[in-house]
Amino acid sequence: MEINRSMVSGTRACVVGCALLSALGASAQNYPSKSMTLVVPFPPGAATDVFARAAGRRMGELLGQTIVVLNRDGASGAIGTEMVAKAASDGYTLLWGSSGPLAISPVWTEKLAYDPLRDFAPVSLFAKIPYLLIVHPMVPAKNVKELVALAKAKPGKLNFASSGTGGTAHLAGELFKSMAHIDIVHVPYRGTSLFATELIAGQVDLAFAGPTTALPHLAPGRIRALATSGARRSEMFPDVPTMSEAGVSGYEFTQWYGLLVPAKTPREIVTALNGALLKAMDEPDVKKRIAAEAAAAAQGTPEEFAAYLKSELAKNAKMIRDAKLKRE
Repeated sequence: MEINRSMVSGTRACVVGCALLSALGASAQNYPSKSMTLVVPFPPGAATDVFARAAGRRMGELLGQTIVVLNRDGASGAIGTEMVAKAASDGYTLLWGSSGPLAISPVWTEKLAYDPLRDFAPVSLFAKIPYLLIVHPMVPAKNVKELVALAKAKPGKLNFASSGTGGTAHLAGELFKSMAHIDIVHVPYRGTSLFATELIAGQVDLAFAGPTTALPHLAPGRIRALATSGARRSEMFPDVPTMSEAGVSGYEFTQWYGLLVPAKTPREIVTALNGALLKAMDEPDVKKRIAAEAAAAAQGTPEEFAAYLKSELAKNAKMIRDAKLKRE
């Protein structure tokens, strides 16, 4: 009897493929069988680190293994992010990602060793922290509409501070300029504390600042908050309208955080991690950590996080083009 060689070849390929899938399935079913490393690409103490430790500790308890947080900072988060991009896709090296290295650096920096869409499998968003649009009390604008009118009446006369060119506070201001069709001058500083000091002293007119940076100076009247940059009002500042409510319709710009793993991580592992993170976010201590940073929980599916990341990259790229900012 003549043997059909193509049939034999196809059968062998099927056997090998089925064996690989079976082994992969068994590996995923036993996951996790050892401790995991959660890489935070920023120093200890920042919101990124605080969130990662709170969520990681509870996720480890739910999954039955220890999650060790590793701070690998440098290059605005690029070093730690690249480390995870190049890690094995086995679910044992995780990334606590954030908007800077994942949605700003890729469209701002010419040469990065990773691509956020190609090199990562999103697990879930975790939280979003809005900015506050704050002004010095000497600025004669009591709300956003008055500020926009003032800027249009005096183009190029008002200025806004940030912690550095290309950072989130800078791009929040550039988005405001673009959507409100105003001309205000960017003044970069080397760090948040420096620009906050200069704003309080009246050296600059306005800024987009994190809630915990602005909070100590609001009650004494050293600064005035006109709006928050999130899609919803902040629970910490319930009387402060969103930018959209205040007159810049559709404006939203937040610092966001979420969990990702290297690309090609088995779907079963991504699903397990997603379930553990969502359960962790229901825990009172994790909710307390989120609230303390004036953040809003933003959990969801891996597909929702992937779509959000793609939209954030597109939004930031357009903003940089519209503002004619020079990429680094």
